[in-house]
Amino acid sequence: MHTEEWQKIKTKVPLDLWRKVEILGFDSSDKAVINALEKLVSDPELNIYGKEQKIRIQELKNGLENEQRHNKELQNKAQELETLLVDEQRHNKESQSKILELETLLVDEQRHNKESQSKILELETLLVDEQRHNKESQSKILELETLLVDEQRNNKELQRELEIRMEESQNQTKDLQKELEKAERRELYFEEMHNNYMMQMQTLINQKQITTPGAKKPWWRFW
Repeated sequence: MHTEEWQKIKTKVPLDLWRKVEILGFDSSDKAVINALEKLVSDPELNIYGKEQKIRIQELKNGLENEQRHNKELQNKAQELETLLVDEQRHNKESQSKILELETLLVDEQRHNKESQSKILELETLLVDEQRHNKESQSKILELETLLVDEQRNNKELQRELEIRMEESQNQTKDLQKELEKAERRELYFEEMHNNYMMQMQTLINQKQITTPGAKKPWWRFW
């Protein structure tokens, strides 16, 4: 039976990062490291964030170096305090007061870190809501654009229909104008015929009046 070999590693991580890991439900550093390494090996999509990962790693390294330098400074400070404690007993109360002050600052810093984490979670929630709102807005914009295109198409169809009706109306007007011109010509023709008729009748009347005086009119003539 194959026995899996194990490699022991040792590392340090920033305290804030480890607290975030604990929030995710990891109760031991071994489980967290194994899970992270398996994710890194099995998920090739993480490679696309190479640049961001390098920046993050560099930030973690810088943070680690700052933490180590800070630890060294604290160690040097502790040694200095121990030396002063041994050499100067009279400063014992002042040193104890200083320690209490530092502990208070540490508690305040821890509380501030928790508040910062809570604020980050709140901002992440707001970001998700804003992204959802943006998607809804984009969907609404697409819907309005579709409605606008439909409205423009309907307007074009209505405009074309109006042009056709105007053209038909113009043709009807032209036809009516032609009929009116024909009626006017017929009226002039009938008026001319009437005038000619009246002239002929007047000529006949005049001719009858010029007849020889004393001529006996036939019984059937009245003029």
